[in-house]
Amino acid sequence: LVYSEMEMKLDLSKQCPCEWIIESPELFSKYVQELLKQKDGAGEGFVLCDEDRELDFSKYVDIIVNPFHVDINEKGILNKLYADLGSIAYGEELYLETQKMTRDIEQYFYELEHQSPYILEIQPEIDIIAILKALGVKFENSAEDFFENIIQYIKIAGELLKTKVVIFINPRSFFTGEQLENIYETAMYNEIALLYIENIQRDFSSNCKRYIIDNDYCEIY
Repeated sequence: LVYSEMEMKLDLSKQCPCEWIIESPELFSKYVQELLKQKDGAGEGFVLCDEDRELDFSKYVDIIVNPFHVDINEKGILNKLYADLGSIAYGEELYLETQKMTRDIEQYFYELEHQSPYILEIQPEIDIIAILKALGVKFENSAEDFFENIIQYIKIAGELLKTKVVIFINPRSFFTGEQLENIYETAMYNEIALLYIENIQRDFSSNCKRYIIDNDYCEIY
């Protein structure tokens, strides 16, 4: 991960979390804001590369500012889930069953119309995704607290969304060292690189690659 105004490059890896400490409040807010803009497809300062190939930042990067507000059933995730389930429904193994189900629904509708005083019509093809939405299909949330919810979210990010990088803002304010280790193990299993952005150095272990921008704007790496 590189930025147009920085000399250093953040070497992100699935095998080891990366910690970026930005001591200057001015730069901290500037870089976090730019990252959030790029997540929404609006910014352009950061560039994410996999070796020599530039990746779509908004597609492959997720940013967690407030871990208490992470929702495994947010609209974007559910839309991707429905698309994925729709592909499975019309795949080789379930195609015939899906066709039978849609025919049964059509037949039920005609019987319902016959019993009613109305002349009705339906779409010529029943949309399986519309059925999933009508049934309220979503991920079962078995998490007992926000930490377990984060673990569940990272699994979904890797398996369903194909996320490559998850960025946490000030994670050591929310998670213990043991919890961060569990988050890292979950991310590594799902082939996700982690980047922790902190405003002060809270941990002095060697468990992370560490990059620092101090209050004098000096880059240390």
